Amino acid sequence: MTRPWLFALCVLSCVAAGCGRKAGSADESPEPAVASDEIHVPGSALRSGELVLELVEARPLADTLVVTGEVNASPTRTAHVSTRVSGTIQTLTIVAGARVRAGDVLATMYSSEFLAAKGDFLLAHERVEHARASGSPDTATLAGIANSSRRRLEFMGADASDLDRLHQSHESIPYLPLRSPIDGVVTEAEAATGRQVAAGTDLFGISNLSSVWAVVDVYERDLGRVRVGQSAIAIANAFPDREFRGHVASLEGAMKAATRTLPVRIELPNPDLLLRPGMFVNARVVTGEVRSAVLVSESALQEMGGQKVVFVARDDSTFVPRAVQVRSVGGNLLEVLGGIEPGERIVGRGAFLVKSQASKSELGEE
Repeated sequence: MTRPWLFALCVLSCVAAGCGRKAGSADESPEPAVASDEIHVPGSALRSGELVLELVEARPLADTLVVTGEVNASPTRTAHVSTRVSGTIQTLTIVAGARVRAGDVLATMYSSEFLAAKGDFLLAHERVEHARASGSPDTATLAGIANSSRRRLEFMGADASDLDRLHQSHESIPYLPLRSPIDGVVTEAEAATGRQVAAGTDLFGISNLSSVWAVVDVYERDLGRVRVGQSAIAIANAFPDREFRGHVASLEGAMKAATRTLPVRIELPNPDLLLRPGMFVNARVVTGEVRSAVLVSESALQEMGGQKVVFVARDDSTFVPRAVQVRSVGGNLLEVLGGIEPGERIVGRGAFLVKSQASKSELGEE
């Protein structure tokens, strides 16, 4: 009984040995395949501008504090136009957002008080003229009364040029003009034709926006780094590619208990009037000495596999992801703390397209 069992065992051993020799004789087993980390992008993407390469290089950088805030009009460059007598708005010539010059008429108003004061003004000047013509000793007294009547009309809001014309030609001024006292932009307009208004009603707000404030919040832990006079660069969400340079003008008021921040006012020249009250801004306050740093654009940074990466160019259409350590320095820039070196080229604009191409390649391999 033992012989068939031994024969079968020998046959199985021979078959197994023969199979192993046959597989080995055909070809040796290959090493496990390693997936390439290269990402290939059509060269047309670079030519069309969808992809833009940037050279990694060291540039001067000052230590900065990145803060956020809001644009405000400067109170020292703001004026309010209010009624000094009661009356009814007759015409409205300016609306919110309009640019005005000092002396421009914003609206006109009918006022019985103004008409009565205008009559007193004309009568007082007629008496002065008669007194002078007759050589009356009361001329000086009457002239004083006429000047008082003029100051009364000026207090009501009448312009000096209007009163000069009224005095010289007796040309009628049927309505009281409400004029802008400064050059600027109308930021508030509460007047409406036919509206009855009482004395003291605030109708217009006008701000000269050639210089504005960016009021930013600085955390308590950072207050020791901020001083009046430090340079600052602000970028508005509305104009991400434009920098507005100014300086820290003051550290204002008291701490906000809820956020433990202090409002800090940055004064910004605004000659093109691009910055408007209410706009959000990100600002960098220069708090330290200038040093050399490796900088790249924020658009170059992507996330892959839980890591922050940039795409290093091997040529104009082949890229490899490289893990990096970075920190924001504001102004859409990142400081590179490790991972790439000056002299390398990376994808700046269009890095998301390279990431998308990598994802497509992975799906294709699967």
